[in-house]
Amino acid sequence: MNIFKYRLLLKRLLLALLIYPLVRILFVAFNLELFSNVPFVEMVLAFFYGFRFDLASLLIINTPFILLSILPIGHLFIDHIKKYVFIFGNTFLLGFSVIDFEFYKFNGKRLTLGVLGVASDIADQAFQIGLYYWYYSLFIILIFFFYFYFYPKEKIESAKRMKTYKVIFFNFIILIITFIGIRGGLQLRSISPKSAFIFDHTASGQVALNSGYTFLRSLGQKSLKPVNYFKDDSEAISIIETEKGISSSRINLGRKNIIILIIESLTQEYIDLGYTPFLSDLSKESVYIDLGFANGRRSIEALPSILTGMPSLLSKPLYQSSFQTNYFKSLPQSLKENGYHTSFFHGGKTGTMDFDAYTKSIGINEYYGKEDYPNQDHYDGNWGIFDHYFIDWFGEKLRGIEPPFFATFFSLSSHQPYSIPIGFKDTFKKGKLEIHESMGYADRSLELFFKKYKNENWFNDSIFIITGDHTQKRETKKYLNSLGQFRIPFIIYSPTGKIDLDTSTLMQQADILPTVLDLLGLSQKERLLYGCSVFSECKPTVFNRIGDEYFLIDLPFVIFSQNDEFKIFRFNDDLSESKIVSNKDHPRLIKLFKAFKQYTINGLIKNKLYF
Repeated sequence: MNIFKYRLLLKRLLLALLIYPLVRILFVAFNLELFSNVPFVEMVLAFFYGFRFDLASLLIINTPFILLSILPIGHLFIDHIKKYVFIFGNTFLLGFSVIDFEFYKFNGKRLTLGVLGVASDIADQAFQIGLYYWYYSLFIILIFFFYFYFYPKEKIESAKRMKTYKVIFFNFIILIITFIGIRGGLQLRSISPKSAFIFDHTASGQVALNSGYTFLRSLGQKSLKPVNYFKDDSEAISIIETEKGISSSRINLGRKNIIILIIESLTQEYIDLGYTPFLSDLSKESVYIDLGFANGRRSIEALPSILTGMPSLLSKPLYQSSFQTNYFKSLPQSLKENGYHTSFFHGGKTGTMDFDAYTKSIGINEYYGKEDYPNQDHYDGNWGIFDHYFIDWFGEKLRGIEPPFFATFFSLSSHQPYSIPIGFKDTFKKGKLEIHESMGYADRSLELFFKKYKNENWFNDSIFIITGDHTQKRETKKYLNSLGQFRIPFIIYSPTGKIDLDTSTLMQQADILPTVLDLLGLSQKERLLYGCSVFSECKPTVFNRIGDEYFLIDLPFVIFSQNDEFKIFRFNDDLSESKIVSNKDHPRLIKLFKAFKQYTINGLIKNKLYF
């Protein structure tokens, strides 16, 4: 190996990279009407930001080529292999972006492995599609010949061979740079498609991405197959709308601040058993719904459910799945359009569970994590800043935000290992489970926050929604069942007076988005069919998933299904299943279940969950 070999490798990679901006320009040009609302400055920024994804794509697809290039082997056969690995690999990857010149019009997002869900339809029509869009095929061929013709050839250089230790050092540096480029930098977590959605307009994120990158990132993920219980998806949608009876709001409190407090592992059982005395007292002054359900079992599944109204219905969390770039209209985005400032606070390390990237992608103005907190002595040694410190800082920050604002606080101290500051140890009811004492500390942190800020103007002009992200360990028969693992409380508190509502209603995390818009008197121009405002006449249902099994709660029944085998239970008074009832007696339930499943799966594949 000599220095010219490394220069040649760099030249070849730069040649490959040269085509990416051109392909992005053509992608926008072929879909110009879909990006017409994106300001010119933002479009330019998206082009520049897209370099990060182009570089990652380039390095992923060229990793074999890079490895072959740094091997200290000089042989004509190896050189030919390298050349064709380079040409075919880069042409193959850019071909996905060329295909998306047209496919994006139908799918509304960059291409992923999910396209294989309709692969059989494409295969059946491959010949006529190829003829009809002959200019795309021609463009891919031109890319191939561009790389073939301009591929930098190796020249005989009279440089001395490098010493072995220098070759090892240079190769190591190249591999490190390649690794950093693939992950998009040195931040805590690697970039992913959702990292592109940092702009005011969702479409700008699609511009920043490239389709080769989104396809590569979706590899290894199980693709969904279309469901066809009904002849078309509109029939499934009609069945859901008819059953739920979606109707207009019955409340409008005006332009209030909205503060969502998500308490780590807050389970309905903990309130029932008295481990959260402050929340128990607050619930008496609030809308308190104890027939509540989380839409997932992990913190990473809670945010899409709460902030976009999308339950966790995939084997992977939504924003780590191949559908993470689908179109979703989040609560922060809706509120920003109505003049609200949006922020998110989580005392954990920035990058934890991709909270920072995800919240930015759905319209959060400002994200605050452990690194932003001014006193690192308050670190718990495990996850982040102790709750009572961080929620107090949260209150201080809210003092400086111009209303109206939307702010979300996500606690962490009631997460394993259930850390409690020294000054609070042996203060709270311990109970039988390790989490019980730390839940008492989380409850006290909320109490201190409410007591300190209750006389602030912003506080009294706010509506608070308090809930859990998911459940934790449980001990009573009432909650030790398949549905008990989803039971969380919902508290809607207004400092200026209790809101009137029949609290015997059912509520899920996906209901928070339409409920908040109702409270503020804002209409939903686009909506999902899962949730509905608890202040409307809409019939509440819960459509969710446990492992490979879906379930639908439609009181007083719950229906479970795996592989189209159905079990229907009637609820006991404590909202746990009792005996199985006959499927034949409940065709309506099965029909509604099938409608939800078809709407979900086909809607995700086609990127058409909204209407």
